[in-house]
Amino acid sequence: MIRYHQLDSLRGLAALTVVVHHFVFIFTGLLWLDALNYTPLRIFKAGHEAVIFFFVLSGFVLSLPFYSDGKKVNIPHFFIKRLCRIYIPYIVAVGCSILAYLAFYHPGLHSGFSSFFHDVWSTPLSFWLIVDHMILLGSFKDYALDPVLWSLSVELRVSLVFPFIMLFIKRFGWKSNVALGILLSGTALLLNNLAHPANSHPISSNLYFTLHYISFFILGALLAKYRVNLISKVLRLSVPMKYALLLSGLFVYTYAGIGDAVFKRLFSVSGVWLSLTADWGIAVGVCILITSTLSSPRISNLLEKKPVKSLGAISYSLYLYHSVVLFSCVYAFHNLLPMWATLSIAIAASLLASSLSYYYIEKPSIKLGKKWTSGPLRELKEAKEAV
Repeated sequence: MIRYHQLDSLRGLAALTVVVHHFVFIFTGLLWLDALNYTPLRIFKAGHEAVIFFFVLSGFVLSLPFYSDGKKVNIPHFFIKRLCRIYIPYIVAVGCSILAYLAFYHPGLHSGFSSFFHDVWSTPLSFWLIVDHMILLGSFKDYALDPVLWSLSVELRVSLVFPFIMLFIKRFGWKSNVALGILLSGTALLLNNLAHPANSHPISSNLYFTLHYISFFILGALLAKYRVNLISKVLRLSVPMKYALLLSGLFVYTYAGIGDAVFKRLFSVSGVWLSLTADWGIAVGVCILITSTLSSPRISNLLEKKPVKSLGAISYSLYLYHSVVLFSCVYAFHNLLPMWATLSIAIAASLLASSLSYYYIEKPSIKLGKKWTSGPLRELKEAKEAV
């Protein structure tokens, strides 16, 4: 099976934008930060867009084994590998978040910090809060320990149904699959409106909106299904058209996320449906960017550079730990260091923590998943060699 290493690098760059997003999102009253939303610089702090990028990318990568000729995917092995890859590092990150909360949190920081900053770590630690983070059932206070954990609940839930979704994707064409995705988004919106859950925001562990996010795994899987045809079509384009395609992908990816806010201001409309529609726009931009990347040797070569590849390798850990490190540093160094020094320490500590997690948590977890799914075959091979 082909491994697209440039996609790992893209994941790393997307994770870096989440870091920037959270590092600036803890502040309030900075008008220049709001103004950035309407400039090309917005792409560097496009945090939610990066999460949609992760979902589409996961759909692309997870679907590849299902398209391999002559090789059937072992579903139990798929679940075991996915559990080891995602859940074990997730649980360790939850444990580290609890320890950081107990070590550094103290109430009383108010001036200059946003409601986002005050929401995180403001919920008293309890047994059931920890249980909710472990079992990932239903809607829970996913921001209480680490504000990125909501998306991991989506990843793990979708992993449980992904092999069955692939049955539909492989059997039907792209139109039927896109229609299924739109239906899932509409169903999520309907169920959320009928049930009135405690956490009704789409950027959350809300179980209904998991249906909405499944749509982007489907888009990623479709992109993988038709990748050869798409890449060949892009390669036949003229150079100006290739640049136009790339720029259109960057534009849609960067600005679709604020489309709901613009519509609310211009037309005085409101509703969660606007956010869900914006997510679809972001996903279209992601598909264009992935296709452009896979079709361009120049972009692929840039993404193969060692610093970018290294960032891609630690991207999952960077995503998991940067907020925990950021909040720890802000509480630890408040009134001791200027904010620029605190943020500098937080960035360096985030990269260090991510590297340690990658080498000592992620890689062993991946190896464990491979061991659990290939142990009997290895033992049989060794027995034959002994004979």
